Amino acid sequence: MIMFLATYMRRVVSVNFSAAGSTDSLHIVEGILSNQGGSYGQQGAYFLNLFNTISGGSLCGSYRYATNTAQMMDSSAGRAIIMWILLLMIAPAFCVVAQFFKDLYSRNATLVGSIISTISLCLTPTLMRRWVIEYGMQNNVSQQAAAKAISVGSMAYVAIICSFVLLFISLYRFIKKDNFE
Repeated sequence: MIMFLATYMRRVVSVNFSAAGSTDSLHIVEGILSNQGGSYGQQGAYFLNLFNTISGGSLCGSYRYATNTAQMMDSSAGRAIIMWILLLMIAPAFCVVAQFFKDLYSRNATLVGSIISTISLCLTPTLMRRWVIEYGMQNNVSQQAAAKAISVGSMAYVAIICSFVLLFISLYRFIKKDNFE
């Protein structure tokens, strides 16, 4: 359960989409308003910028994340990033859901899920760094700027340690077949 929670914390690997070459949809809307909306459009763009500043840069946060994700799907590196994030969400969740299966299936599903989680979490910092740099270079961002777009947080290492603990527990359960006498 700790691995499941550690994986979902945003401090595992964070990517600055705009620094990696993705265009922020709020800036696109502000640009359209200010360039084509006349004086009312310029005032609207000003108020959008003001509300975004007041909200700490998270105005329309989930919508902006969705549009950045959609932009990333145009390139092979962007698709790899999105699919890897999906794997990082599904594998630990599968370990938790596997606890509700029948006894034999629970052990096997937990073992498979913990192996996938351990491998994927161990490879995440390296693969994400490589894919973000590749995505940035595909979007005409320099390699140094793209490298600064990704940061690996301390929770990534907590998640890796927790995945090894879960792997050990699931291997022990698999070997002992839940006969802990």
